[in-house]
Amino acid sequence: MVRTVRPPNEARPAISAGRIRFAGLACLIGGLLWAALVIVEELQTPVPSIVDGFLIPFPMLLGLACGPLGLLALRARESRRMRRFGLIGTSVTLLGLCAYMGATLSKYVVGYEVEFFYPIGALLLGVGMLLLGIAAFVARWQSGWRRIAPLFVGLYYVVMIPLQIVFFIIPKGQPSPILLGFWSVAWVLFGYAIWSSAPAAPYASGTDAAV
Repeated sequence: MVRTVRPPNEARPAISAGRIRFAGLACLIGGLLWAALVIVEELQTPVPSIVDGFLIPFPMLLGLACGPLGLLALRARESRRMRRFGLIGTSVTLLGLCAYMGATLSKYVVGYEVEFFYPIGALLLGVGMLLLGIAAFVARWQSGWRRIAPLFVGLYYVVMIPLQIVFFIIPKGQPSPILLGFWSVAWVLFGYAIWSSAPAAPYASGTDAAV
């Protein structure tokens, strides 16, 4: 039995720092679009319905999806410690974003928004980012304040839900869009953390064995 190990730079195609910066920037922009969407809706700005119903939400969701993907790419060469846990969190997060996308597209597919997708999307998004944030924090995928940036996204959801239930859902019958909108701040910080970490990001590589 002969075991050969390839050099790191030959094991897998490299993931460039430029792509990781792009993912971080896309997530940051997605967070800003989320804030803009809340402002447009709360101020009842007179814009065509397609603007706040599709033209803002669609790129916003695509941008947010780049956040967890960029974080995994950022530490693609690290050991497998907590990586599978982070992969599960990323998958759940993406499912949540797909649920939001389903709500956005339903208006144009079936003629009305399927409201059921929103609470499911928020739940999956919050749980997924909490799992990913824990993985990133424990495995020290980033340093300094960037280490808690993905965890902050998940923790905001954990804190927000009781506040929504006690102060808005029970007395008023619906959640506060403003409180939900402040979640965008956590996503902006998350995107910036990925973008600012990219220059020092290692290339993706791995160890292959042949028998």
